[in-house]
Amino acid sequence: MAGSLQDQLLNAGLASKQQAKQAKQQKRKKAKQKKAGQAVDEQQQQREQLEAARKEKAARDRELNLKRQQEQAEKASHAEALQLIEAHKVQLPDESDLRYNFAHGTTIRYLFVDARQLEQLARGQLRIACHEETYTVIPAEIAERVEQRQPDIILPRPKDDTPEEDDPYADYVIPDDLMW
Repeated sequence: MAGSLQDQLLNAGLASKQQAKQAKQQKRKKAKQKKAGQAVDEQQQQREQLEAARKEKAARDRELNLKRQQEQAEKASHAEALQLIEAHKVQLPDESDLRYNFAHGTTIRYLFVDARQLEQLARGQLRIACHEETYTVIPAEIAERVEQRQPDIILPRPKDDTPEEDDPYADYVIPDDLMW
């Protein structure tokens, strides 16, 4: 009994040649459908992978475009701020004895100004702009417009040192020559 089950059934007379032929055809159809199904599944997986890759690339491109647009907007606002400063800067006198001291970060800087400019700086009508270690005096209205575009270019206004009305130590003045 070395033959296949089909041959054994035919020899025993339990199945006819017609039935054997039909069984072979059905077996082939099932195998073909299985392969076709796998092919369809593989194609579907490839399509899904391509679609996912395309969506990921589109999202990455949108993100890069947004970043580029933000950088361009930042450059444009910086250029506008510098243009405003350059167009509205106050001309400082060439020779002056009055020195206006101001703090920039942790260092004390100074500009030589005339009496009218010193008074306007003290009242806040003029402000100081700093770009690449160059200090420029501009009107307060222009400074506000520049601050809207680039807040780090305009130096902050000096803080008021006058004591509050309800300060209990307002009557006690600290001497200038006091050493700690």
